[in-house]
Amino acid sequence: MTTTIEINATNSLTKEELKQDLRKGIVQIAYTKLDGTLNVRKATLNFSLIPAKDHPNGAEYNPPKDQGWVNYYDLDKGEWRKLHIDRLKELNVLFELNPVNEEFEYHTLRFKKLSYEVVKQQATAYFNQHKILTTLHLKKALREAGYWATQEKVSELMQELATLEVDWNFNQQEGEIFRLYYQEEELEF
Repeated sequence: MTTTIEINATNSLTKEELKQDLRKGIVQIAYTKLDGTLNVRKATLNFSLIPAKDHPNGAEYNPPKDQGWVNYYDLDKGEWRKLHIDRLKELNVLFELNPVNEEFEYHTLRFKKLSYEVVKQQATAYFNQHKILTTLHLKKALREAGYWATQEKVSELMQELATLEVDWNFNQQEGEIFRLYYQEEELEF
């Protein structure tokens, strides 16, 4: 499906509308560069089309003072680029995927990446402080620490932690609805 929108003063596209179209799939954009030449690119903000190695890593991002800039992934060049919304001349939606999870896109841009070691560290710290731990507790603690954590991913990593680490274990609670994790305490005699 190809949809072409020619941009002019009477039908200007907002920055959010452009980003929404970029999240849909592959979009051909034409815009005027600072030197006056026309630049035509195949662009996206859909993470299923961007190689994992190029996904944002949660590093600090300081947006420019002029809020008209839009970051996009250039599919031909294989790199992140930006354009100013006022310079956009034409937009063609070349290929539209199923709707994307905007929450995932939003959070992967603003949070640090979750790892086994981070989960282990945060779980240990939380348990030492509160003497109780569920994946919900841990998910909240991880988010407060600046990591993007979903219940599913935290559960997966905590199960791995309880399997690999000798001092971690869990009990099924409420008919296996959730697990209560704990650390084995060494008994002193």
